[in-house]
Amino acid sequence: MLLFAGFTVFLVLRLQEGFERRAGEWFGSADEVPVEPEEVVSTVVEFSRFDEQGRLVLEGRAEQALGRSDGQQRFLEVEVRLIEVLGDTDAVVAADELLLDPRTEAVEFIGNALLNVEGLELSGPRLHFRRAPDRLWSRDPVQFRSDDFIGIAAAMQFEVAAGDVSLQGVVAAPAAEGGFAVVAERVRFDGDTADTSLFGDVEIASDALTLLSRETVVARRDRERGRMRSIEAGFGTELIFQDSPDAAGGVPVEEATGEALILRGDRLEISLEDGRVPRRVWVEENPSLRRGPGTELDGDEGTFELDSEGTPERLRLTGEVRARLPGGPGARYLVSVESADLEVDFDPEGDIAQASFQGGVRARHGRASATADSALWDGVDTLVFEGSPRLVDSSLLELESGDLRLVIAEPTRVEAGEAVTARFLPARLDWLPGQFEGVVLTGDSAVMETGSGEGVFSGAVRLLFGRNRLASDRVSVDAEGRTLEATGEVLTSLELEVPPAAAGEADRQDGDAGLPAAATGPHAVGTAEAGAAPPTDGETSGPSPFVFRAHAERFRYEADSSRLSYGGGPQLERVASSGEISRLVAGRIEADLTAGGSLGALRGARGARFERGSSLVRGSRIRYEPGADLLLAWGSPAVVSVEGRTSEGGLLELGLGDNRTEIHPTRGRRALTRALITGREGRSNR
Repeated sequence: MLLFAGFTVFLVLRLQEGFERRAGEWFGSADEVPVEPEEVVSTVVEFSRFDEQGRLVLEGRAEQALGRSDGQQRFLEVEVRLIEVLGDTDAVVAADELLLDPRTEAVEFIGNALLNVEGLELSGPRLHFRRAPDRLWSRDPVQFRSDDFIGIAAAMQFEVAAGDVSLQGVVAAPAAEGGFAVVAERVRFDGDTADTSLFGDVEIASDALTLLSRETVVARRDRERGRMRSIEAGFGTELIFQDSPDAAGGVPVEEATGEALILRGDRLEISLEDGRVPRRVWVEENPSLRRGPGTELDGDEGTFELDSEGTPERLRLTGEVRARLPGGPGARYLVSVESADLEVDFDPEGDIAQASFQGGVRARHGRASATADSALWDGVDTLVFEGSPRLVDSSLLELESGDLRLVIAEPTRVEAGEAVTARFLPARLDWLPGQFEGVVLTGDSAVMETGSGEGVFSGAVRLLFGRNRLASDRVSVDAEGRTLEATGEVLTSLELEVPPAAAGEADRQDGDAGLPAAATGPHAVGTAEAGAAPPTDGETSGPSPFVFRAHAERFRYEADSSRLSYGGGPQLERVASSGEISRLVAGRIEADLTAGGSLGALRGARGARFERGSSLVRGSRIRYEPGADLLLAWGSPAVVSVEGRTSEGGLLELGLGDNRTEIHPTRGRRALTRALITGREGRSNR
């Protein structure tokens, strides 16, 4: 405001300097040309004029009337009233002098010329009047004042019959606190409607906003209340909402638009409260909202609600809505959203507090894209989807859930909270064991990092890949690290190919390099073969798939080491086609896979036990090779029990497929077999 006031004073002084210079030139030339003395005709002169119908159209009064030798009439201290030029309202023109040419009826008002027409006052060094049509004008700068504006114009024209006043080259300040400052190439005051039209490069500024337009801007006026009710603008209009009340008129527009809220659109209307405060902005076509380098909101039609101080409060966009929102740490990341309807709430600083999208929502961030019936943006980093939400990570999976959230963070993650179903791309989890074409994970909730493929599923989790199954309370997957973990009531059902028997033997010899070997040397005890038949599963060994179920508290699969492991008292079972069950129980169970992905061996540690029918094998560790149907147990001692006959030794080797049992002694451990002997006098142990 101080800058504008200073500019106004400077312009007035320059104009006054021009007036004085022009007057000096006129009087200087008058001194050079002799002029006959004027004759006083009369004092206190009153005059009037009537039209062809006899209607009074003009009346005036002057303090003196002087005759001139050139035939012109001169009046001093004159006031002229133009009758009912604006409805029932008269226009009044006053000046120090009036020159009238009787031949042409041309009139010139000179010195402090003042035009007053329905609340609009215009003053300047001189005004000109001509008839047919009746018109007042000035080619000199004029000052003007209305109920809304006070300023300076380069020129003025008043069409008397139409009641229109036009000003050229207007610079105006608000007439009252909280009003509007105006810059325009031309301003027209309409006598019939009391509206004000602005043309050319228009700038209207208040404490709340700045309007920029190159099309016509119309300030609608409520004549009964004597104040503006709205401002209407045409194509390419731009509204800049000020960050502080001091911004209006005091800061250049280019400096105020850095982080300001900017609304652009075509055919725009601003509703005003008390003639000054903007309360509602309606954009009929192509609304577009911008803030800083990140926030962009576009639609087909928009409505902007402002509070009692003109601060942005709520925005609604309809049609083909397109939004780009900054979020995450430092608001450095962008999320794009499309929908049919958008409602935005703003905080007092003009930032988005939240944004609600409705109807055919489509969102995208990086490689992640989502669809839903509706979505809610929290203004910071989270986009919540509702109504059949579905998210696709182009590098990882498709995910569906009743409650889906996209959190813009480092890294960005997806949070699903209700009936989660995730379908992974086959190429991302092709390292899981077994043969399959796709992977499906379900659960009550899930958190997944987009792009990286690292996530956690919780609550009644089910993992399906081919004919393989995993159920647990919690499952963690890391696609980049090629690991899968499950905890809490883990159940697995796996179908794995087994290598040929020869391959199994080779794998066993390589894998048992660190196990205790049979004793050698002079104290070694020879190998003993138990006479009892070893347990059998009723199947011939071969390369057919090995299907087993396992129950444990913990499960982990590492693709790089080709190893499955179960912990927390696991129990592994296999049901043969005959219905016979083979069971391995231990404190920990591991399964090694071959390079081709088939099952090489199962190992139990920490109190391992193998059961099949009435047969039982115990040891500190047990190894079972499905391809060779071979079982090895070692411990202190390792024990095999078959139908009451018990054998023990440092190392037991059972060929389950060919009914072979070997007991290998080790240092300090003999091979021993016990059996029940039944006699006439009853049973006894030996």
